[in-house]
Amino acid sequence: MYLYLKGGWIRDAQKLFDGIETMSLVTWNSMIAGHAQVMDLAGNDLSAYRSGYEALNIYLKLNRSGMKPDLFTFSSVLTVCSRLVALEQGEQIHAQTIKTGFLSDVVVGTALVNMYNKCGSIENASKAFVEMDTRTMISWTSMITGFSQQGWSQQALQLFEDMRLAGVRPNQITFVGVLSACSQAGMVNEALSYFKMMQKEYKIKPVMDHFACLIDMFVRLGQLNEAFDFIKKMDFEPSEFIWSLLIAGCRSHGNLELGFYAAEQLLELKPKDTETYVLLLNMYLSAGKWKDVSRVRKMMREEKLGKLQDWSWISIKDKVYSFKPNDKSHFHSGHIYKSLENLLHQAKSLGYVSLETLEVTDEDEEKTSSSTAYHSEKLAITFGLLSTPNTAPIRVTKSVFMCRDCHNFSKFISLLTAREIIIRDSKRLHKFVNGRCSCGDFGALL
Repeated sequence: MYLYLKGGWIRDAQKLFDGIETMSLVTWNSMIAGHAQVMDLAGNDLSAYRSGYEALNIYLKLNRSGMKPDLFTFSSVLTVCSRLVALEQGEQIHAQTIKTGFLSDVVVGTALVNMYNKCGSIENASKAFVEMDTRTMISWTSMITGFSQQGWSQQALQLFEDMRLAGVRPNQITFVGVLSACSQAGMVNEALSYFKMMQKEYKIKPVMDHFACLIDMFVRLGQLNEAFDFIKKMDFEPSEFIWSLLIAGCRSHGNLELGFYAAEQLLELKPKDTETYVLLLNMYLSAGKWKDVSRVRKMMREEKLGKLQDWSWISIKDKVYSFKPNDKSHFHSGHIYKSLENLLHQAKSLGYVSLETLEVTDEDEEKTSSSTAYHSEKLAITFGLLSTPNTAPIRVTKSVFMCRDCHNFSKFISLLTAREIIIRDSKRLHKFVNGRCSCGDFGALL
């Protein structure tokens, strides 16, 4: 069974598992960890999502068997909850760690902090962190990163200073969280100071992620030339993500000349990610550069990349509901579409303006407008609003990045309904509260 799990042959492992008469805790833990591993190896997010929920089902069966979970069980299943943005299940597991006495274990405590951070519940993450008896460098880093991702920059930087005072040595990942916090808040001087501290005081050599944080900061501020200068100072070739950041900033701030240069650099890397090509196509389409549109589409065909597989999922009462754009397969689709139309009407009364996306047909390279009204996350959000109590947060997982229109829509809906809307897309976590997003609206540029 272990060999099957290690090889990713989960069905064969499941058959062996089902045939075992006397289960040991090691066997249960192996199956849970195996499904968690499959989430990382899955070819698409929908498969990963299903593997994650199968891991949670195995965990439930373990509890019903009368056997007691241990710290390895808890750390594995909390990691699964993090990936699924499954806060309700994570809270139940938190309660069980208290009852069984495993909450005091530093591995379980760190997994708990990470789970709350990934689910967008920064208050619970902070509480769990404060209550930890022992904190490791990983615990500190997880909390700093959580504050940073939620846009709580001051709290992230204060916690970093507390970490230093406690005598805990930061690592590369800690400084990614610190620099990201500075980027979110536009704190240029502080960012450069921490960047220098990292190298001089801690002898940590900058890696791609550190440069990405600084470039992200300059791009957010519209300082595109400064961002480009930083790219030129790097000791290694910029990644796809670095050039994508610059392209997104150039589109937003109207510097098309630099944007086209960045696009050429990005194409030379021959990216394997469909989302990267979509970013390029959107820029070329907006500028009417049809030769470049044809060139990018040809490269996509050569790389055998199809259209974006846009799916969104929402979990309600331990059941997963999935949606794709213009999806009418749901048994309540009539009610969902009627409610969505009503939400769109109310949002427009507050100033929301729907944006259309440009698309090109394969046959004649003709530009057409495509409505974003029924994108997958809008359908998932609407279903969540219909299916949960009035004060409950809405948590959605999306397989690709959010478009600008859906990002704007989510801001207005969080204001209209007084609900928290948390969406984890392929790039980052977006937490919409009272018409504002934790990404500072930069996530919508991509």
